[in-house]
Amino acid sequence: MITAIAAGLAAFPGVVFAVLVDRVLRPAPAAPVRAAHARAIAARFEEIPPGARWLACDTTTCGHLAVRHVPDGGGYRCTGCDTFKGAQ
Repeated sequence: MITAIAAGLAAFPGVVFAVLVDRVLRPAPAAPVRAAHARAIAARFEEIPPGARWLACDTTTCGHLAVRHVPDGGGYRCTGCDTFKGAQ
């Protein structure tokens, strides 16, 4: 049984096997990852407003990471999830 599986795997080229594993055996939630990547790429080319700070975001949407916050009234608004931090 094991030799039959090994012979079957040896018959597949490495690239085909990698595609099979990535698409069939290990499907990942790609949409959130692609969306976060697209936001990160877009943020590279944005003008950074004066007074912006990189603060730790307290939401799971931003993954509790340091995200750019822009001044908004008496506090700062997160550019990733639009939550407000600071006194209102």
